[in-house]
Amino acid sequence: MNLRMLTLFFILLMVIYQDFPLVNIFGEIARSPIIFMVPFFILYFLWKKKIGISNYSKVFIIYIVYLIIISFLYSIFLIIKNKSLFVFDENILIKNIKMLSYPLCSLLFYQFIYVFLKRTSNLAQLLKIVLYVQVLLMIILFFESQVYKTEQTFLSFLHSDPSKYWRIRLLTLESSWSGSVVIIFTFVPIFLAEYLNERKYKKISIYIISLFFFFYYTLHSESKGYLLLLLISLLPMLLRYMYVHKRLRYVLLMAFIPLFISFVTGIKFLSEEIFSQLNSSITFGTRFTGYLTSMKTFFTNPFGIGLGPFMEIYTNNIREVISSDFMKGFNTLEVAQYLHTPKNLSSKTYFFDHLVFGGLFFLIFFYFFFIKRISGISSIRNNYLLKTVLIYIILSSIFYLTFHIKYEIWFFLAFIDYLENNEYKKA
Repeated sequence: MNLRMLTLFFILLMVIYQDFPLVNIFGEIARSPIIFMVPFFILYFLWKKKIGISNYSKVFIIYIVYLIIISFLYSIFLIIKNKSLFVFDENILIKNIKMLSYPLCSLLFYQFIYVFLKRTSNLAQLLKIVLYVQVLLMIILFFESQVYKTEQTFLSFLHSDPSKYWRIRLLTLESSWSGSVVIIFTFVPIFLAEYLNERKYKKISIYIISLFFFFYYTLHSESKGYLLLLLISLLPMLLRYMYVHKRLRYVLLMAFIPLFISFVTGIKFLSEEIFSQLNSSITFGTRFTGYLTSMKTFFTNPFGIGLGPFMEIYTNNIREVISSDFMKGFNTLEVAQYLHTPKNLSSKTYFFDHLVFGGLFFLIFFYFFFIKRISGISSIRNNYLLKTVLIYIILSSIFYLTFHIKYEIWFFLAFIDYLENNEYKKA
């Protein structure tokens, strides 16, 4: 493995590590070690000089510039209104800088992956690296699955909190975070094997290993968000197989019936589980409060409120939402803490957080940066594999994931950006 590929392997190891203990010293941004690679990314760009910025990167840059402008304007408004720089004993201008570090770091990482792939142009080497990371994840998954229901702990020293955790989470903070890691490191190697038209035995081996990893994790996963979105994301791919593979159409049609029954049964089971915990679960109370508060904030501030001002305006709206008749049956104990401190203040989803931060400009960004890719990758061979992952990412951003330190997602998006540009050049 040459130096370039070794570098990428090391970076992907940091990508899957999402509960770095240094978070206890440097704050949430350090939950991923990627933040400490930012100086390296900048030096790399300076060294290369001509780095080439894709259309997606330009959209990302424009959105960040807008976030800076709206944050500054709303901060000035709140400072004049309150006659103070502080909200919850936190300087609103410093808070802007802290929160801006997340999208900036994501942009730098995204651009680095895009440029790095463009410079190396060796997808065969990338396939090897992704497989190495997948095997590492499989080893962690196997050992973790042996102890997660017992009193024993596994690699607890690698986590920010060494206390016992009772679900599968790999190297992430919690089980809901590990789903996107598994999805990406299952489908990317399968896609690359097909895209590169690897030899039959190698292709079969990659399929077996990847699908074993995927199903083994899914059987042990207790994240309802992951399981529900997985079922929804896989359905278009199954339908596509039925349509395209004529020889297998009748077999797949016969298989579709039990698969459809399994799908309906899975949805029914998950919906019953969700509704049975709807009023008692802190998670559901927090999620619904986040969704409603974000929509209320958006409708009253359609152009967004920026990053720092989020602390005051969003919190005031939380107070109104949890006191409404609709929320009386929900467990809002966790949300109530946000009325006294900005720590962990969030809707708990990327989409609804940024709907508050950027308003209508975020919706424009979301369409051009995420949604438009679905049609953009249509020219790529075996694009249904990429679309499955992309649909999962988009849905997870709306329902249960923030992308602040989810660098596997930014890696995947930069990867398909590179592929899309390659296909455009070929055309």
